[in-house]
Amino acid sequence: MEIIQITKEEFDKFAENYPNKNFYQTGAYGTLMDRHSFDDYYLAMKDESSNIKAATLILIKKELWGYKWGYCPRGYLIDFNDFNLLETFTKLLTQFLNKRNFMFVKIDPYIIYKSRDKKGNVIPGIDNSKTVDDLIKLGYEHTGFNLNFENLKPRWNAVTTTNSTEDLFSRFSKEIRNKIRKADKMGIEILQGNATTVKQFYSLIDKKHSRKLNYYLDMMEILGKKDMIDLYFAKLDTAKYIEKSKELFEEEEKRNNEINQELEENINSNNTTNIIKRKMASDILLNNCKQNVINATNLYKEYPSGVIVGANAIIKYNKEIFFLIDGYKPEFKRYCPNHYLKYQIMEIFRNEGYTRMHLNGISGDFNKNSTYYGLTRFKLGFASEIEEYIGEFTLVINKRKYKNYLKMKNAKDWLNTPAFQKK
Repeated sequence: MEIIQITKEEFDKFAENYPNKNFYQTGAYGTLMDRHSFDDYYLAMKDESSNIKAATLILIKKELWGYKWGYCPRGYLIDFNDFNLLETFTKLLTQFLNKRNFMFVKIDPYIIYKSRDKKGNVIPGIDNSKTVDDLIKLGYEHTGFNLNFENLKPRWNAVTTTNSTEDLFSRFSKEIRNKIRKADKMGIEILQGNATTVKQFYSLIDKKHSRKLNYYLDMMEILGKKDMIDLYFAKLDTAKYIEKSKELFEEEEKRNNEINQELEENINSNNTTNIIKRKMASDILLNNCKQNVINATNLYKEYPSGVIVGANAIIKYNKEIFFLIDGYKPEFKRYCPNHYLKYQIMEIFRNEGYTRMHLNGISGDFNKNSTYYGLTRFKLGFASEIEEYIGEFTLVINKRKYKNYLKMKNAKDWLNTPAFQKK
């Protein structure tokens, strides 16, 4: 066995046929990151017959004095259950990278740790504790079973599994269903973007993400060539909003008049309590409907052609979609564009045979008082299950260089603290 550098094309050919493949171990992702802070590097372990037994994309980060470290996003393409294979790969990888001045390599394998219920409790099913133990036995340092977003990629994720024949909407939480219905009543519709709409997309998400516009332009260019990315927008159709608002007002007005008639007919009866309650509820609804007509009319005057209020970028790979990032105009939050977008996107790809929808990172702290409880509740409301991955590991290549790097990093972090900056 030996580890050698291979071409991007050779790597993609192997990855495409690998059972546990994932988007982050592709040449397309490597190319994107090569334009933004990292160098992409492709390695394979070959046997005596030149058959690839394992491979990995390594993203290389160069530090001061020629020091380098690597990151294999979502782990190696290897059978982690084959201890001997993993041991051989680890040994050869260490030797290969040590000769090339690497300090360490980080991995976060695409492997579920344990099965969890909606409340985060461990349930019978998947248990990959042995994989964690095996990696530690081979010298990998585990960052631990963190609960939030401390790692390079989230350890906790929300994933909706589906099929082409089921009613997905009925599986959502009541809160999510109501917000989707609300968005529909207010005239929200979905539009697909393209390379010419990236700037518009960025204007909706720039305050939510640290990356610059060029990253998304490159992402659309690189991933678009492989048909691995789509942009979607939520548009408030103001003309439709007026139409629907008037329809709802007229329906409620009719219902209100009927209740008034019923009340008049039973005015001398002792059993009017229920009628009065329905009348009061209808009055409130009627007033809300009237206000919606006013709001819709004002919006139409300002945006006669409608207005884009939300956006979402998704990655497509291996019959899975990944909700990469979303955003919306805060002033239009009440129209629930994000809820509507996610549902409609899910429906599009469910009908195309996609079976897994990644809503991505959530917190592993399911306490209602936790910082990210709202985010977690939102994502799990889309009929998602919790996927807890085994976490992040560091394989130290050169101990001396690694220790020096940590000292420099700690010093740099200290110099950047607010307390020091004030001195």
